[in-house]
Amino acid sequence: MTRKLASDEFILVRSNDEDNHSRQLQLWPCIVLYAWAALIVFGALLMLLGVRILLTESQVPQTNFKLLATRSSASVSLWSTYHGNGRLLSKIDIIFSEDLGNPSVCASEELDLCLKWLEDRTGRPQAVLHVKELSRTIPCHENVITVPADKRIVACFDLQGIQLYGGAVTSTQYWPSQKNNKSESAYVTGIDGNEGVVEPYWLTSSGSAIFVPPDVPLFISQNDSHLCLTSMIQPPYLPDDTEKVSLKFYLCSGSDPVATHMHATQSFLPRPRDIPDERMFRHPIWSTWARYKRLINTFIVTNFAQQIVNYGFNNSQLEIDDNWETCYGSAEFFNATFSDPKSLVQSLKQKGFRVTLWTHPFINIFCPAHAVAIQNRYLAMTPDMKRTLTMWWDGLGGVLNFTNADAVTWWTGRLKNLSMRYGIDAFKYDAGEAAYLPGAPLVGRLNAPVRLQPNVFTTRYVQTVANVSTTRLAEVRVVHRNQGEPIFVRMSDKSSTWSIENGLKALVTTLLAMNMVGYSFVMPDMVGGNGYSNQPTKELFIRWLQANTFMPTIQFSYVPWDYDTETVEIAKKFTSLHYQYSDTILELAKKKVADSTPINLPLWWLDPTDEVALKIDSEFLLGEDILVAPVLDEGARHRDIYLPAGRWRDELHPDILHSGKRWLLNYTVQLDELAYFTRVS
Repeated sequence: MTRKLASDEFILVRSNDEDNHSRQLQLWPCIVLYAWAALIVFGALLMLLGVRILLTESQVPQTNFKLLATRSSASVSLWSTYHGNGRLLSKIDIIFSEDLGNPSVCASEELDLCLKWLEDRTGRPQAVLHVKELSRTIPCHENVITVPADKRIVACFDLQGIQLYGGAVTSTQYWPSQKNNKSESAYVTGIDGNEGVVEPYWLTSSGSAIFVPPDVPLFISQNDSHLCLTSMIQPPYLPDDTEKVSLKFYLCSGSDPVATHMHATQSFLPRPRDIPDERMFRHPIWSTWARYKRLINTFIVTNFAQQIVNYGFNNSQLEIDDNWETCYGSAEFFNATFSDPKSLVQSLKQKGFRVTLWTHPFINIFCPAHAVAIQNRYLAMTPDMKRTLTMWWDGLGGVLNFTNADAVTWWTGRLKNLSMRYGIDAFKYDAGEAAYLPGAPLVGRLNAPVRLQPNVFTTRYVQTVANVSTTRLAEVRVVHRNQGEPIFVRMSDKSSTWSIENGLKALVTTLLAMNMVGYSFVMPDMVGGNGYSNQPTKELFIRWLQANTFMPTIQFSYVPWDYDTETVEIAKKFTSLHYQYSDTILELAKKKVADSTPINLPLWWLDPTDEVALKIDSEFLLGEDILVAPVLDEGARHRDIYLPAGRWRDELHPDILHSGKRWLLNYTVQLDELAYFTRVS
């Protein structure tokens, strides 16, 4: 129904037709009830340039829409009649890049809300907004806005007084996530400051969850006040044949962020089909990389393994990292440094190790395999579809096109041949970001729907490597829509510093961020970091290991005997503690497969109304009953610890129980200690 308020303003109300029970617009009687007077005054106060429409839905008692639209914008509010006693659940501000005409309601029996913007001269729709209800227990709605391809759409969510979680992982990883400032950043792996985990899912402390499907050309802006989603056809995204661009997102709006998160992730994010190899959860992985970098050969690898055995440490596997190949991409051992790879692998297995190899998707230009890949068109190409070269940290070469089935068969066949010839158990897969595609961010077309590009490169890469073998020993550092794979996802290379800028402090925040977007099989980076600028100090190495203890797995490269006997004993203490809780970690991993519950949780999971817990970034939970508070500051032997709701046993002082929702100030934690607490009620 409509009522003209002024020459350019209308009130519209949607209700049931008593005769046919269908949804439609009806003309109101000429006499307006006094009850609407306040609403009319309110509409006048909201007056903006252009036509404005206020729409409310009365048929569905669970949710009501209210809409204010102009010629270049719309503001959609979602209210509930029973969640929070009519509380505003969400508000979306939509902005177009230009004036698109007069807004007009379009009738649709399948949609909860349909609005179109009509061009003045022709009356043709220039933009369309559709909102459709998906669920009512926790209100979830599909929102689709479509405009011509030369326009852009922005949808913003107010974050004033609200915490934000989720989104892309960055090297300087803050928690909550709104501190990770972005300004129209392309939402693509490896581009615009993003690292390898780029998932378009966010959760707010007020109970809203936002998910954007992978076919949206998405750019992100976020800060303390707003999260804005922009859809536009600009590099690195490519135009398709529709001559349109859409912004599609799903918005779930509940009163409890935990319940909303569980509902949204089960609805929109894949669940793992299995867990990775159990031994990787229980015992440390040992890598040659940080300690030896590229200076490896048969003697060094053998000696490294023997040291691990001699010092009495367990293992899940030993990983031979960079510089084992004749050239990058050859998939053949370099005879000068590894003269008898089969004997090397056999000797390592006799010492109790499984053996994995570092590998990557590149083939360098002077490698014979590069010519084969060029001849068969196995490599990704530049936008002009003429060049294949890209720069990466180990040189100049091509990158395999993982959307090409023949290329995948050839590439995986060479890895399987390595495994069969030498007894290699699995591989550590590096790179895979779309940023390494030739010409990025101006990328060429892949063998996949245009709207999925370029992130589909990362998705297909991970799908490929997760299925090279059945051992489930593999690890990757990139993912996009790969939550369903039973594979460890490694944090990107960390610096050997204490800083939140890619150092130790970022270990906890990155763990929480990855779990929030569906990746719980987290492999923290090597204990102590990578040592690019400087090697980790003894104190940093120990505190890093302690922070790592209640995470899903531990990876060493720098070793405790590089320091002193005390460090060796401390390292044994915490690898043993990790093993002691490995059954718990495995149970939580299986629960992740069963119902999507993260393995490592933020403190607010136990009480989402706790304003203090919502901001804690230096503590985390293992499941719901173990709280971990590592020391993350250099030289510190004390720290403040916040305990959320519940009663907590102090595991450094087991006779002491603490009540929750309180701070333990200046809590003493010596160098050989880790503060952790077990919830007893």
